[in-house]
Amino acid sequence: MYKNLTVQGLVFGMKAALLVTLFDSFIMVTPNAYVPSSYPLLLIAFNTIFWVLMGGLSGFSLRLFASRKGDFEDKANEYRVLFSLLPFAMIYGVLGRLFIPISLRIRDGFPVFDYHLSFVWVSFILLFLIVYCRKKARGKEACAISLTLEMAIFILLFQFCSKIVHIQTISAFYFEHLRFFKGIGLTQSQYNIVVYVIGVVFITGFYFITFFKIRPRNQARTFKKDWYTIAILFVVVCCCLAGFFMWSHKRYSNEPFPLNDFRKEHLAKEVSPLILIVLDTVRADRLSLYGNPGTTDNLETFSQDALVFEHCVAPSPWTLPSHASLFTGLYPTEHGSHHHLDSKKKTWLGFPLPQPLSEEFETLAEILRESGYTTCAVASNYSLLNAAFKMDQGFEFFDNRENIGKVYVRHPFRPIVHLFCHLTNIYPKYILSYRTADDITKESLRLLKHRSDSPLFLFINYMDAHDPYFPPSPFNGYFLDTAFPQLERLKQYVLRFSLRFTKRWWSEERWNSYHLSQYDGEIAYLDNELGRLFSRLKELGVYDSSLIIVTSDHGELFGEKGIYGHECLMYEGVVKIPLIIKFPYNKRVGRVNKIIALTDLFPTILSLCGLSQLDGISGKAFGDAARPVVAELYKDKIGAHRILYDGKYKYMSYKHGRTPELYDLEVDPMEKEDLAETLPELTLSMETKLNDWEKMHKPRYVPSVKREREDLLSQEIREGLKALGYLQ
Repeated sequence: MYKNLTVQGLVFGMKAALLVTLFDSFIMVTPNAYVPSSYPLLLIAFNTIFWVLMGGLSGFSLRLFASRKGDFEDKANEYRVLFSLLPFAMIYGVLGRLFIPISLRIRDGFPVFDYHLSFVWVSFILLFLIVYCRKKARGKEACAISLTLEMAIFILLFQFCSKIVHIQTISAFYFEHLRFFKGIGLTQSQYNIVVYVIGVVFITGFYFITFFKIRPRNQARTFKKDWYTIAILFVVVCCCLAGFFMWSHKRYSNEPFPLNDFRKEHLAKEVSPLILIVLDTVRADRLSLYGNPGTTDNLETFSQDALVFEHCVAPSPWTLPSHASLFTGLYPTEHGSHHHLDSKKKTWLGFPLPQPLSEEFETLAEILRESGYTTCAVASNYSLLNAAFKMDQGFEFFDNRENIGKVYVRHPFRPIVHLFCHLTNIYPKYILSYRTADDITKESLRLLKHRSDSPLFLFINYMDAHDPYFPPSPFNGYFLDTAFPQLERLKQYVLRFSLRFTKRWWSEERWNSYHLSQYDGEIAYLDNELGRLFSRLKELGVYDSSLIIVTSDHGELFGEKGIYGHECLMYEGVVKIPLIIKFPYNKRVGRVNKIIALTDLFPTILSLCGLSQLDGISGKAFGDAARPVVAELYKDKIGAHRILYDGKYKYMSYKHGRTPELYDLEVDPMEKEDLAETLPELTLSMETKLNDWEKMHKPRYVPSVKREREDLLSQEIREGLKALGYLQ
């Protein structure tokens, strides 16, 4: 009999694995979540291995214990509860809630709704089972009971009690009947508490009804029936995994748009496909072709077919205003899609509300669509490149889905496989809320493969170089002097969140070096995916004829001037970005040394596509060396901050709180020597030029903060920005 206890433990573990996978599979129906094809397979494989091992270990432990207990047969059910069900409840409940931060910007996960009160309800059921089993043992009526029902109830309790506020049907019901609930004086928090109480009563009530009314009819359980249960669960789990996966991809599974007749009329001649690639948060000097050896071999090869601009400046050090300038040819102060310092009314759950891109502007995608292009976008930056900020204007197909990894950061209770991926760096994409480069490339290639006869404008946004930096193997170890890069990451976690982690540690060279190595690893990973994209374009026969542009929206600082991140003071590392343009059939190649702004890319693309320029835009095709280039930032802690490039000089202006700075970038590219006091006349001249620029570039937008269902939408976007570190 004792020998069978280990086997029974393995059977228990298999049932646990299937039940856990069944409930975990519902994660895939999370709205707007992209589910990679590997996720369902990883989910069932990990749960099977993990829980079968746990069940086997508990069964083996019970075997050792039973061999020393003379009354084991009488108390077998009680011991099964203690050695199998109790460890399951503790391991599942704790690991499902355990959150290890993935970034210094993301220190805490979202709290569970009931402050772990679900453990009390689970403990109550466990205590009831032990008392019940003892009573039956004394009455000599004991027979082996299955613990499948208890496992299912525990999983349901942990899932429901922890993340009730994340169950959208519950929140939607409140807002659909908002007038009624306000009429009876029930706030949303009180409503959630009422639903919680009803839910717990219903779950526990269902358990006791099943336990006393249904289970007794099936007490003549044999070991063979366990395998029937496993077989049924396996079929149900496979159906759920396959069904939910296909459902999550259904909206995006069809081919893009067929060629409309009006497009044929607009196209007087053959037009080249246009592929615009933005590498989010990639600074120029970390690429091989800009002087950093060993990171981007594929981009360097690509640059041999293209025109490389040595000095390209981002219009702002963060995503929203930079992309708005890219799409409109206007400076941030003109299109207004940025934070506003003078509007206390435009608050967003206590945070400044960025202005969406006004619909009165004609965007690049709108112009190309009117000219006959099929306009498609695949964007990884879901929190800012979305319909809420009007960044989808002109795109017929706009895919900005979040990654399924968002459940790790944004859900208080999550599948344990996400924690496993975090600790081992196996499939690190499953702890990231944005889609990684391999999935962005996959979706982009799908659009290219199914393109229609009309010319295609494809906008691709990669997010991997954005904090947090989690390059997959082997890229996470490319720039580290260690054979075990993941151990170095875990060591950093221990140091940063222990008593040894202080502000001084943040600025130490060792931390800077590690942080930068992972950033470079992400760029190397991006380069690998770009190589795959370019190779596939050649196989499809569209590489040579395509106009392909690779650029970025801003850079990142790694301790320069004591600053980390972006959306900060605009030193070179955060505003100097790459710009590479491959002309159709490589008509122009080489390097251009003059300065150009990302704002200039809008008219440059129109020019290369043979389209008429819009009147009144600020950008100039291929830039204009005779005029200064300006970048802008508006942020509460900094105020209005602008920089101006004129010749070899860079001037940094602040409206309040800081004195201006002046640098000679030819002799001081690292901005170590401030010349503002040394050259006061030049400083005054640069300030005058900036004032003249400010007079010429006035706001052109109509402020608007109206949003449909603002409560729901603001919370959703806020969670997205918090997951990316924009909000604390």
